[in-house]
Amino acid sequence: MSDSINLQSIGALLQIEQDVRTASSEGAVGFIAVNDTFRILPYRQAVLWRLDAAGRPELRLISGLADAPADSPYRQWTNQALRQLAPRLDGGHALAVTRDMLDPALHAGWDEWMGESVLMVALPTPVGGTVGGLWLVLETAADEAQTALAQRLAVVYGQALWAWRERPSSWRGTLSRVRAKPKRLLLAALIVACIPMRLTVLAPAEIIGKDAKLIAAPQDGVVARFFVTPNQVVAAGAPLFALEDTGARNRNEVAAKSEAVAAAEYLRATQKSFNDGASKADLSALNAKLEEKAAEAQYVKDMLDRIQVRAPEAGIAVFSDQNDWLGKPVQTGERIILLADPAKVQIAIRLPVDDALSLEPGAAVKLYLNVAPLGTVAGVLTQSSYEPTVGSEGVVAYSLKADLAPGEAVQRIGLKGTAKLYGGWAPLIYHVLRKPLAVARRTLGI
Repeated sequence: MSDSINLQSIGALLQIEQDVRTASSEGAVGFIAVNDTFRILPYRQAVLWRLDAAGRPELRLISGLADAPADSPYRQWTNQALRQLAPRLDGGHALAVTRDMLDPALHAGWDEWMGESVLMVALPTPVGGTVGGLWLVLETAADEAQTALAQRLAVVYGQALWAWRERPSSWRGTLSRVRAKPKRLLLAALIVACIPMRLTVLAPAEIIGKDAKLIAAPQDGVVARFFVTPNQVVAAGAPLFALEDTGARNRNEVAAKSEAVAAAEYLRATQKSFNDGASKADLSALNAKLEEKAAEAQYVKDMLDRIQVRAPEAGIAVFSDQNDWLGKPVQTGERIILLADPAKVQIAIRLPVDDALSLEPGAAVKLYLNVAPLGTVAGVLTQSSYEPTVGSEGVVAYSLKADLAPGEAVQRIGLKGTAKLYGGWAPLIYHVLRKPLAVARRTLGI
């Protein structure tokens, strides 16, 4: 009879192991643990407990019940008992629990809910430690064979639950490593934070002509025509553009006639002065008037000559489309064309105030052109404005200039890109906190 019981228990054990291996979820493994274990070790009630986030034992499943309310007295008493007895367990071993092993405060709960004996079995994992355990309420104490079978099943349950565990996210794994070695990680973080690095900043930039000549409107007027196209190479003295000359020509004719009238009056007074003393007295006034009209005529003639603007030297005419200027009223001194030498270029940089660094002349500059994103153009900072200005895009920025480094190929005027400016050295922690501290200072006034 005993042999048949042992064979039945072994057969049940093998079947339970097979069911656990084919279980489709962690919940299915837990259900088998609290219900099918009865086939090898009869009990009045079975409880599956797991470890919570803080590593404390906590009731999860009860045989025959779908769930136990979190505020139920039975659940609260069981959790307290588990937290007292779990430290005594070794992975894969069973512990026969008696009433006297608990604190006196828990004896009343034992008398109400527990039987004569309780068998507590830990569920070990393949990597050491446990994932929880079983709390089996028995009518009679388990014999040696039953305890051995329960321990074998505990290994199966533990490995299955470990295999179904939730994989920790990367930040959780990092947090666990930080908790495991806080002093080493703190020391490593301090060392990394003190690593010196070059301060750098990015800013929009473009290639412009160096020492370019500003060609402005010589007087108030309207642009009438252009003699050159954008980016055209022009020779010294070549006409660039002309203003509307109708008004200037009329003023020149009026001034010339006024000068002629003044000259005629002076000549008549000169002839009469030989016989008329009064006419002789008027000669000085008429002569002054003639000089005034001659000066006015010369001024108007000079202004008429300046209607057509010519190139003071050879270079490239840099300006926007002709149609942007034709028919547009301009004021004296308003820039229309830049005359640049294509062999002399520099990098113009607009550094926003919020990103400004302390930069000295001679600081290294790297330009990443939009037309050649894989290459760089090296430069050397030569000029930095003290006062920021508002650009066309509405951003308040400092104006910086940089020359091309020796050996760099001359780039075409007008190319745009992003410049990277290199400042002094500072610890890595300063790079990380520089922007947040600046924002906090502006926002909170600290």
